[in-house]
Amino acid sequence: MYPATKFRAPTVSPRSITRDGLVADADDLPAIVLVRAPAGYGKTTAVSQWLQELELAADPPRRAWVSLDEDDDDQTGFWDAVAAALTGAELEGAATSATTDLGTVRSKTVIPLIDALAASERRWVIVLDDLHRIHHDDTLASLDWFVARMPENVTIVLITRTPPALPSLDGLRARAALRELSGERLRLDDRETAAVLRDSYGLELGPDDVDRVIETTSGWPAAVALVGSAVERGIAPSQAMAVRVDSTGIGALVRQGLAGSAPDDYSLLLCLSVFERFTADIVSEVVQDERAWPAAMDVAARSGLVATLDDDEHWWRMHHLVREHLHAELGRTDPMVRRELHERAAVAFERENDIAATMHHLLGAADYDAIADILSNVRANSMVPRQALGLSWLERIPESALDHDPRLAFWEAWASATGGDPTRRDRALARGRLAAAARKVEAFDSWDDVEDFVHASACYSDVGDARRAAERFLTRYGPEAPLTPLVENRLGTMLYLEGRCDEALAVFDRLDAGGPVARPLRLLIPAYRALCLLERGDVDAASREVDRGAEARVAFRLGLDHVYLPAEQALARLQTETGGPALGRATAANALERAREHGDTVLVVPHLLLELARADHALARPGDAAVALNQAEELCRDAPDPGALPARIATLRHRFAFDDPSGDARERLSRRELDVLTLLPGPMSATAIASELFISVNTARTHIKSIYRKLGVTTRADAIAAARRAALIS
Repeated sequence: MYPATKFRAPTVSPRSITRDGLVADADDLPAIVLVRAPAGYGKTTAVSQWLQELELAADPPRRAWVSLDEDDDDQTGFWDAVAAALTGAELEGAATSATTDLGTVRSKTVIPLIDALAASERRWVIVLDDLHRIHHDDTLASLDWFVARMPENVTIVLITRTPPALPSLDGLRARAALRELSGERLRLDDRETAAVLRDSYGLELGPDDVDRVIETTSGWPAAVALVGSAVERGIAPSQAMAVRVDSTGIGALVRQGLAGSAPDDYSLLLCLSVFERFTADIVSEVVQDERAWPAAMDVAARSGLVATLDDDEHWWRMHHLVREHLHAELGRTDPMVRRELHERAAVAFERENDIAATMHHLLGAADYDAIADILSNVRANSMVPRQALGLSWLERIPESALDHDPRLAFWEAWASATGGDPTRRDRALARGRLAAAARKVEAFDSWDDVEDFVHASACYSDVGDARRAAERFLTRYGPEAPLTPLVENRLGTMLYLEGRCDEALAVFDRLDAGGPVARPLRLLIPAYRALCLLERGDVDAASREVDRGAEARVAFRLGLDHVYLPAEQALARLQTETGGPALGRATAANALERAREHGDTVLVVPHLLLELARADHALARPGDAAVALNQAEELCRDAPDPGALPARIATLRHRFAFDDPSGDARERLSRRELDVLTLLPGPMSATAIASELFISVNTARTHIKSIYRKLGVTTRADAIAAARRAALIS
């Protein structure tokens, strides 16, 4: 899944600039170390050297390193990588989940990691390198949640070029639990500059020349290294320091420092810039010049700006700053060569089933046809990405390319639909229809079929529309079609949601009789069969289906993906109806926690709220049961077609004798205001109440103000007291 080098601190080169005492001693580790500076300031090297220093302590901390990249920029990918790093560092209880599993991140990955770290008797240092590559709000929010709750035996090191959007750092800074290492501290002073030029490049420069180097480079470590390398190669010091160097004017120094006056060497380094990491064999295959590898090793020996990533010196990388500059220059001077190199590199990495590197090179080659082939044509299970990752690749493709390939539009629409984003789904479908005249999508006869398949995959708030889409698709595709079982399962799902349980069971019978189905259906079919049987009152048969689903989950290693929440819904109802309402409530509540992290494509959230209400009523908690029903009703209030959900809510209201609200105050408050009121006695803030009720923070605050006004109070405490007098809350 991951290259081993992702979880290793880069090996410190003998030419690396030594930075002693910059971070912290082993006996004085802060909660957070923030290392923030532009590229070329030696951030990663400084932290790597510091970790080596910690190893010399009497009781060195355990360490886990994660080199982040763009493919980690979603919650699942990010925390899978962190969990994998901690597992590799032998943290007990740090289990990784499959990258194709879009299960709840917080409850099934982040919280177990926190618990495992807290239970460890060792001190831990977790390094997140290149954090600036993480941009998505939900990913950063999950990291911020972790930082705010991490155990005292953990230090997190954040290496980044830009300030991280982590509000919890402000509190840590105020408590002096945050140590910051900025670009100013990483700049080399005159003593350090002289030492680097002497010890790494054998240059004995006088004070005036050292001052000139500092004036030229501003103490920028990468620039000092390039000056030293250039002078060592025979470039006159006056020439090497002729132009003041900054992040935009480093080109001449890169040429002088790395390749000197040898144009062929420089051309080879331009070719090597296509790689984020490389080996001798890959360089030989892709660059196809026997001089390329020696050129890379020459730079490694002279400057340290090509460095090994492992102890075996198998994998190597070029310094980010240098690589980015050379890659951009290659694109300006010879874009066709750059594209050809990326194409050959994609072939090499795909052969190794390294999908991240493959996609990096396909994007670099602008080979969007190959990307469409991988995404839309499931030709190798190892090349099927998690949805968020695939969507992030699409975000890096120009709109002009997206507009001309209906296969990309199909994959984006399907992934967006099942991932909970109907707006992006509809935008992708509209784009695909315009492109469909020029090319078909494999497995579909027409774009109409694509749209029906996508609409059948997720109903959101219109059950009838999804059912009709599934029925249209199935009239055109027979049982032998590869997508038929998926659509038939969705048809059965919609029939259940419409309350047509006998018809739904007939569909699921047909699927069961048709032979082996895709792994997800091995769990979903018994889950929906159980729900239908429970609606009919056949608890024994439903129990057998729940057991069957549990066996499928274990046999096929199906994780706690939000797609499988109907199985949790069935289990919760069965537990309540067989005398275990406390278990049923816990199952429903845990499932709701997971559901909050994803879009609800099959109205599972309001149905889980119904199971919460059933359990609360069985536990003699009628107030909580009423709130759960109110929440469920609110979620389907504006739905074009919520199926049988309103009738199921009404049935429970009647069964629980909730038909007639009592009391003048209760009549004056809306159902949503009653929901908010019920949560006011607890410790929840407006933000937490909003999360609990699936509303925005502004809406929660508006409801709270309205409650105060209607109850004639001005404070939370007075509102709680007035509500208790009116028997609105217990």
